[in-house]
Amino acid sequence: MGNKYGRREFMKKTALVSAALAVGSGLDVRAAQKPVLVKVSGAGVPKDITAAVKKVLEPLGGMRAFVKKGQKVLLKPNVGFPTPPEQHATTSPLMLKAVAQMALDCEASQVLILDNPTRRPEACMRVVGIKEAVAGMSNVHFFLPTSDKLYQKTAIPKGKALKRTEILKDVLSVDVHIAMPIAKSHNAAGFTGGLKGMMGLILDRESFHSRFDLNQAIVDLNTVLKPHLVIMDGIKVMATDGPAGPGELITKNTILAGTDPVAVDAAAVELAPLYGRKIKPRQIKHLKLAEKTGLGVLKPPADRIVTLEM
Repeated sequence: MGNKYGRREFMKKTALVSAALAVGSGLDVRAAQKPVLVKVSGAGVPKDITAAVKKVLEPLGGMRAFVKKGQKVLLKPNVGFPTPPEQHATTSPLMLKAVAQMALDCEASQVLILDNPTRRPEACMRVVGIKEAVAGMSNVHFFLPTSDKLYQKTAIPKGKALKRTEILKDVLSVDVHIAMPIAKSHNAAGFTGGLKGMMGLILDRESFHSRFDLNQAIVDLNTVLKPHLVIMDGIKVMATDGPAGPGELITKNTILAGTDPVAVDAAAVELAPLYGRKIKPRQIKHLKLAEKTGLGVLKPPADRIVTLEM
């Protein structure tokens, strides 16, 4: 017992001395912590989206920090509307292609690009540009699931408004969930990004607008649908007439990424004025509720945020 106690005390003192030395040398003892939010901006982003995505993921450990050999990966974009890429109502097809290729480079067994659209899936498939972007990529599958057979009844244990819903079966079986929303205004929720985008993984989206408090239901859903990584398309923000548009587009040439979905959405809210005025993340009801529920924070500590130029 005496030897064990002595070793424990020795290790404790060693840790304290190391910390003291780090502080004395001007080093931040928290520096080893990975960031939870990364932002890359600049004219170079739209010129080379693949390089931009790699750059925004580097501080998080790169794609290999999230995807391992043989894993099944979900990319969840916003593909809700039959609008061409230049209207920026849907996630950039080039960004989706870049992320899909990175997952394959990590030897993912399968990459699924899935979203339950609000409009006719055939029309969405035809014009959003994703089908063409990923054509020829082995083990990458893009489809818009609308059949109720593809969904599974799922309880929401922590739900306050939403107690159960039908979630896409594939989502419940993947190893890695990467949310890939696009930053834009929303006529009912104020803003739509990663958190609200989870509605694209359930069968009954309409009930969120008719039966439940929309903002609370969004938060409830996110207690069971938790992406491992969020990559936000903020190249051009639809500042008005979202989510379908066409609306006013404000060029920000930005990609956000992080492991805290609330922080990523909050940073996206601050990219550009929405409906002609600067909106604080706390003014978006579902973001404020999400932080209160413990899904993330609106503003991470400064030492957990990385800002890069390109």
